[in-house]
Amino acid sequence: MNNKNKILIDVGSSTVKASLFSDGKTKTLIQRSILFKNGFDPEGGISASAKKELFELIESIKKQNEEACIKIYATGIFRKLNEEAKISFIDEFFLRTGLYFNIISQDLENFYLEMALTGNCSLNEPVLLINIGGSSVELVLMYGEEAIERKNIDIGAGIINTKYPSINEDISGVEIDDIVDYISNFLPELTNKVNKAFYNGGELTYMRLVGYNLTKNTLFNDPCHPSVIHTPDFIKKNKEVFKTIKLKELEALMPHDPKWMHGARGCSAIAQAICKKYNIETIIPSDSNTINGIIEREFRYVTISGSFRKHLSYILSVKKNLEEKGAKVLSPRFTEPKNPGEGFVVFSGEEGLSPLELERYHLKSIMVSDALIVCDPDGYVGASALIEIGFAHSLGKRIIFVEKPEEFMLNTLPAEIGL
Repeated sequence: MNNKNKILIDVGSSTVKASLFSDGKTKTLIQRSILFKNGFDPEGGISASAKKELFELIESIKKQNEEACIKIYATGIFRKLNEEAKISFIDEFFLRTGLYFNIISQDLENFYLEMALTGNCSLNEPVLLINIGGSSVELVLMYGEEAIERKNIDIGAGIINTKYPSINEDISGVEIDDIVDYISNFLPELTNKVNKAFYNGGELTYMRLVGYNLTKNTLFNDPCHPSVIHTPDFIKKNKEVFKTIKLKELEALMPHDPKWMHGARGCSAIAQAICKKYNIETIIPSDSNTINGIIEREFRYVTISGSFRKHLSYILSVKKNLEEKGAKVLSPRFTEPKNPGEGFVVFSGEEGLSPLELERYHLKSIMVSDALIVCDPDGYVGASALIEIGFAHSLGKRIIFVEKPEEFMLNTLPAEIGL
């Protein structure tokens, strides 16, 4: 483990955002629009031009941050790759950049969103989380830190732009009400009633830039969410964005990434449809995103591999560190060895179980974990850990070596180094 700076890169369907995490603070380094959906093929992958742009951006980030530990978290359209295309792209990305292209599940992305938005929310009522991407929308209904409903919808800003190409004429060539009516057909019913919603994805910055009627957040105290907007004011400004404010004017508000504004009208229409459908009265705009949730709690469930015989104290220190950060370590479950130093370590609580039974439990734990953490001080990986690494790789699981492995073949495996 190390304490050097971390670069966390969120790769979505249309945007790549790199953030620096250092000394407990997060700073956006770069945000770039790359339209991965253009020319996308579930069997063939992303287009050559999008791939070239992505590789060049990653190499630029690496060059400017040579001492940093870089982690990738991909969502959206990358989940639509079939298994062969996904493996091929992950391999190519690793060969080109030396980094593991970590495609996270929809479920894990929802979890990160929950962590990012609800950490300081003290409302004693359900709150809707709205996360709009290029090709999908995630709705999560939270009560405190518990998700009581989740809905994933196959529609996003990129899909709206494709269906309504005139949306990004200088003055929109399509009425927002027509798009809202269309989107409403895709929105499911919610079991629980709700009247407040977090709307994330850079929306706080966007609304400030465009001049939405934001007011002070008096609902709860959270520096990351200082403002709210009432839905009628949101709808009123959306109409201006469609019918009065020119696209060139929107682009000029974000000179470092003007293409971001090409999704603004589509996102606003989707959010308006959601607020109308579920009778949302108050919107809490948010810049928090997947990266903020990862910083709050990166892992839900993990399995740790390594030589329990040689490096037990090292492994238990990693286990303790992960648990202090909120992760549940599925295996090893216990911490007190009954036979320290012997060929196969058995913990108190595992009496009566054979080595085969314990190993099968360990493998089952890998199957339901977010990642396999390999404890390899000085690069040493034992024989049992090699089996477990191969098993995790065959499942497409995220593999993280705490230190750079000494074995040549392990360095050719698409994986990460460093927690």
